[in-house]
Amino acid sequence: MSSPLWAEPPVTGERGLVLRALVRPALTCVALVLAYYLLPMDTRLGEASILWLVVGLVAVAVLIAVQIQQIAHSPHPRIRAIQVLATSLPLFLLLFAAAYFLMGRADHADFTQPLTRTDSLYFTVTMFSTVGFGDIAPVSEAARIVSTVQMLGDLALVGFAARVVVGAVQVGLRRQTSAPGARQRGAD
Repeated sequence: MSSPLWAEPPVTGERGLVLRALVRPALTCVALVLAYYLLPMDTRLGEASILWLVVGLVAVAVLIAVQIQQIAHSPHPRIRAIQVLATSLPLFLLLFAAAYFLMGRADHADFTQPLTRTDSLYFTVTMFSTVGFGDIAPVSEAARIVSTVQMLGDLALVGFAARVVVGAVQVGLRRQTSAPGARQRGAD
């Protein structure tokens, strides 16, 4: 029986394990940001765009749910958790950045200033980090609704998802130490 595409390939040595733990999430994040900047977003925000945002958010939730199981059954649950967060968090933020960019294209009055892709990403990250410099702010009701959804999603992602990921790591570590003949593992 062949293993699924998302299964972790075998790693030789601690150096290879650490290298993969760092490189794979970094490459995933770079690929997602490149896609954000390179994919055409030449339509205006409309019902189809809102549907894509909702579908994207559902996809992020499903991605996290599926990967939680993988963390619990991974031989290296901590590394797998880092990979899950390195995929899910940028995807979540980039979905909102794309929505803000499309909103700003559709109506410049949605925000206090016109938004480029970089402005949209910056606004999304300042909201996520709760810094909120105030240089870009939602003005229209629609922009405020999407911003509110993002803020609630931020809280859910940081609170619930982070707790579930940590719980899955703990389950994976307990599974490893309670398995017959299991050896104690170092920090992974």
